[in-house]
Amino acid sequence: MSTSTHTNPPTPPTTTSSRAQSLHSSVSQQSNQTFSAADAARHLSQEHVSRASQEMFRKVADYIRAEMLATGEDYKLLENMNIVTKDRYSELAGVAQELMQEVGKLRTTYSDFEPYLERIDEISQQAETISNIAAELDEYTKSLGG
Repeated sequence: MSTSTHTNPPTPPTTTSSRAQSLHSSVSQQSNQTFSAADAARHLSQEHVSRASQEMFRKVADYIRAEMLATGEDYKLLENMNIVTKDRYSELAGVAQELMQEVGKLRTTYSDFEPYLERIDEISQQAETISNIAAELDEYTKSLGG
């Protein structure tokens, strides 16, 4: 007969001291879980505040960046407007210089014609005097004939 020895692994004996340790471990675990839950809530709260703060700073940075870009675009627009205005004033200055030259030519022409205009005024006065004399002669001839 062959004897085959088949052995089961030994099971640890259950003793009062191991039960006490298990109970102590369970109570300790529960108190640690309670402590951990409060810590976790605090930690989650801190994480939430941290994430919210980071998001707020990111959004504020985006807002400031957008404001700076808008301000930069405003300055570019002002620069372009100043360039256009400068060019327009340069054109107007050129036109004004041309007008001044034309006014100078007109003054020269007027001064050239001034003696003729004076002569025309003299002739006009003489014509008026002759007209008055003719009207008086006409009156006199009517009074003679009458």
